[in-house]
Amino acid sequence: MLTLQLILQGVFLFTLSTLLLGWLLPKIYTLLLCAIHSLVPAKAKHEKDDLELYESKKKEHREKSQTQYDSLASEYNQRILIPRQEEKRRKKEEDFIKFLGPAWKGKGSPLGGQVFDDENHCDSAGQEAARRRIVREDINLDVLAAAASNAAKKKKIKHVITLPDEPSADEPDAISVLFRTPLGTTFQRRFLNSDKVQCLCDLITTKGFSYKSYIISTSYPRVLLSDPNVTLLELKFGKRILLNIEEKDA
Repeated sequence: MLTLQLILQGVFLFTLSTLLLGWLLPKIYTLLLCAIHSLVPAKAKHEKDDLELYESKKKEHREKSQTQYDSLASEYNQRILIPRQEEKRRKKEEDFIKFLGPAWKGKGSPLGGQVFDDENHCDSAGQEAARRRIVREDINLDVLAAAASNAAKKKKIKHVITLPDEPSADEPDAISVLFRTPLGTTFQRRFLNSDKVQCLCDLITTKGFSYKSYIISTSYPRVLLSDPNVTLLELKFGKRILLNIEEKDA
């Protein structure tokens, strides 16, 4: 009988403890979740604030560095690049004007062997030089002839520029060539397919860009037209082409 009572008491205690645990565990779990949720947003908010502060400082530093770089670049451009480009452009314009302008603009006077005895007639520097000149009469004619012969052998045949007639726009074999100069200007002329690159060189020479100092090239892909004997047909330009006039490398 006593044993049965102990068993019943044990079963009752076990049942009661099970019920208590079943009721308390969800409560404890809920409290823990609430506590965790209350801590996590604060931590996340703190991390978000730190990240925003870092990005703000990073952006501010980048803008400051960019401003300093722009200032230095602008100063270098104003102090170095622009004066250098202006000087180079000015020199090109001077060379261009010098090439097209007359070699002598003053009033010349012959410097022959004529000598003025009367100093009153010497009213120019050329006449004064002629009056003071003393022509030697004991020149060795053999040496003079030998020097003239050597000079004639060394003298190169001067290239005479003769441009072909410009074909009409209706000509089937005509090519319209647009030239872009180093000064930024452009000019245009038509040629035939049978014309050679030498004709293009002669044309730019008449415009003030001597082929001894300048060279012609295509825009893209960049190809230098260095062979004057090649015809335009062999270059396959088509009906219209843009060519650049460039300075030759020193």
